[in-house]
Amino acid sequence: MRKTRILVRALVGLSFGIALSLSTPLASAKGKKADSSAKKSGSEKKKVLVGGFDGPKSDQVRKAVIAALKDDDQYDVAESANVKPGGDDKSYAKGSGGAAAVLVGTVKKGGGLVLSVRNGADGSLIQDVEIKGENPAKLSKNIDSTLVVNVADVIAQAKAGSEETTDDKSEKSGDESEDKKDEKGKEEEEEAPSAASAADDSEEGPSPLDITAGLRAVHRSFDYHDTPAQLYPNAGFPSPLTYQLPLGPAVFIDGTVYPLAFGSRGVAANFGITGGYEQNFATKSVFAENTPSQVELTTSANQFFIGLRGRIPLQKHEFGLVAAYGQQTFKLVGDENKQLIPDVGYKFVKLAADAKLRFDDLTIGFHAGTRLVSDTGGLKADWFPNTKAQSVEAGLMLGYGIVPHLDLVGGVDLVRYAFNFNPIPSSANPKTQAIAGGAVDQYVSGWLGVRYRLPNSSHD
Repeated sequence: MRKTRILVRALVGLSFGIALSLSTPLASAKGKKADSSAKKSGSEKKKVLVGGFDGPKSDQVRKAVIAALKDDDQYDVAESANVKPGGDDKSYAKGSGGAAAVLVGTVKKGGGLVLSVRNGADGSLIQDVEIKGENPAKLSKNIDSTLVVNVADVIAQAKAGSEETTDDKSEKSGDESEDKKDEKGKEEEEEAPSAASAADDSEEGPSPLDITAGLRAVHRSFDYHDTPAQLYPNAGFPSPLTYQLPLGPAVFIDGTVYPLAFGSRGVAANFGITGGYEQNFATKSVFAENTPSQVELTTSANQFFIGLRGRIPLQKHEFGLVAAYGQQTFKLVGDENKQLIPDVGYKFVKLAADAKLRFDDLTIGFHAGTRLVSDTGGLKADWFPNTKAQSVEAGLMLGYGIVPHLDLVGGVDLVRYAFNFNPIPSSANPKTQAIAGGAVDQYVSGWLGVRYRLPNSSHD
């Protein structure tokens, strides 16, 4: 009987121990759950109100700020276009809607954003936070990567204001609705006119003024072909003089202005007046060097063109067509009594296509076209009366942005005139005058300069 009692007591004690051991983890788990709930309750998101922005591309920059704050997931982000930069403390406090911090921004024309963080309780300025970016694309990238870190400590100092009344909320909701309608209407207006106007929605907008100036090193060669001396090498015919200019310096400036682009960004803003001028200098030519017949001649050379250019903007890139009238001369001064080589004076209509492709700070450009030559100057008047001419031109340009809207640029260009002199006059004497089936006058140059693009302010 005693053993039975001991056994019963042992079983009761064992059951109690098992129950106690099972209940302890459950209690611990329940306690942890409660702690977790309390922690979660104690770390509620801080409410932040993003107000209006002003400056170029302000809508785009504002969206980037809102997206960055929402992505961080530690703020309860609200929006209101009624709270704008330039207001007083009272207007910010009244418009806070219970938010701890009110953010308004100003996008600077030269690039960058000044974000003003206001205290929701009294509307006072806590701090201006500046985020740099030379253009809207870089600014949006910097906002995405650095905004939350830059404003975290500033927003932490903010205190929530009072909640708005029902009437205030209703008024705000109505105002926001109108703002959204206005923004939607503006977007539809920008997208509706045509593909060209939609295409010119680049990062900065197509520039109304584009100017390039610099120095050029020019190599010129003038060579005959199908001369009697070449066709009949053993007949004793003399070879006419050719011309080589190893390198000659020149200054140049060219550019395009789009008059209607100063006030709008429609299709008409993409038609402009283009032109350019180039002047060679400090160049002399020596013939029959180191002989008794040596003669030194001064070089006079320049060219210009003026006409129309139409462009097709495509994001940051630009494609263009040019039609222009131009002239180019290359004369040797000092041999007027007996010319050694022809003095040329070309008059032409220039037809060309070009493109400028922009990749952040790097720009790659190229052009190609023809010159419809109507006059060759002394080449036809004094030397070869049956001259017919054809011409091609092409070039490559590279540029790098050194400051906003100003690029360091350089490149190479080719202009080539090809002539047909046939038929040769029957009275021509190959032993006393220059005779040839044709010739080539070619200019190859390398250049270095600066390019300035006036910012488009039609949306500022």
